[in-house]
Amino acid sequence: MLTIDFLGQRLKNPLMLTEGPLSGNETLIREASEADIGLIFTKGIRIKPILSPVPYMSIHNGSLMNADWSCIGIEEWIRIISRLDSSVLLVASIAKNYVDPGTAVEMAERLVKAGARIISFVDYDPDQLVATVKMARPRIKVPLMVKLPPFLPRLEDNLKSLVASGVDAIAAMDSIGPGLFINTADATPSLGSQDGSGYLSGAYILPFTLKYIYEISGFVDIPVVGVGGVSDTDSAIQMMMAGATGVGMVTSPLLNGLNIYKAISGGLRAFLQEGNYDRISDICGLTRKAAGERKISEEYKASIADNLCINCGACREICYSRAIRAEEEYHVVNWHLCTGCGLCKGVCPENAVEYC
Repeated sequence: MLTIDFLGQRLKNPLMLTEGPLSGNETLIREASEADIGLIFTKGIRIKPILSPVPYMSIHNGSLMNADWSCIGIEEWIRIISRLDSSVLLVASIAKNYVDPGTAVEMAERLVKAGARIISFVDYDPDQLVATVKMARPRIKVPLMVKLPPFLPRLEDNLKSLVASGVDAIAAMDSIGPGLFINTADATPSLGSQDGSGYLSGAYILPFTLKYIYEISGFVDIPVVGVGGVSDTDSAIQMMMAGATGVGMVTSPLLNGLNIYKAISGGLRAFLQEGNYDRISDICGLTRKAAGERKISEEYKASIADNLCINCGACREICYSRAIRAEEEYHVVNWHLCTGCGLCKGVCPENAVEYC
């Protein structure tokens, strides 16, 4: 029900642990491989070991500001990959943004020789990604991926260039930033990086990732991994409905533990059973079809079902047009005043508000 085919690998589910602290060394990868995860991406591989100034992570309402660039270096990664059991499905992720295309391809060749079955290049410069994939394609015989930065300009053109250069799958998106959080007690930045800034991941960025995946999946016919903002079953479902083949997570397992994968995979099974779907791939890209079929109108108004309304008044409190009033047992909408904004539906605890 949850199994998917991804770049020649049969994955037990579409959930992935993508680049980050939880896949930064052999011990962590072996631990992650015991969780209910379909695919693991290594932390970004650099040539030499490096440590990040501390603290390099800061939690903000379920999201994360991150300035962790640490790495154990490619020599250790080669030793790790050569030792890992073949049952550990791993993507070797190269931090391309720190090296030129030629060096990145040489790194990829060494990692493949050690046993890597999929290579991913990460860079914020689309031209560098295209140049790297183009150079790697005739030399690397395993599937090649790229991870895109947020808000890539000329998205369709860049995607066409990547596909033409030989990329086999796309992951999106990287964290948003740089950004800054400040400790008001002493006015210092919350992170230990040089200027205190970092990159934002987690629940805050989900809407941006969903729109990005929706656009990317409409332009390419290759697998797309949605990364950014998934924290529970519902957000994982949204990501696949937007067009993702697989769903990557970093922040949520960091904050909640690797058992979050088991919880979400169980939620996915329940959702498929309740919706009479045979397999997880059946929901991939559903939003594109649904968006095309739905009716859009500027004339829709709110309507409150009196049999569901518990007369709590949450809708009335938030209605800036003052279109909602309380009756003795339920609330009602004055359609002449209602603007159809949607706020009342968002606060109703009983889902009693509809628009028609």
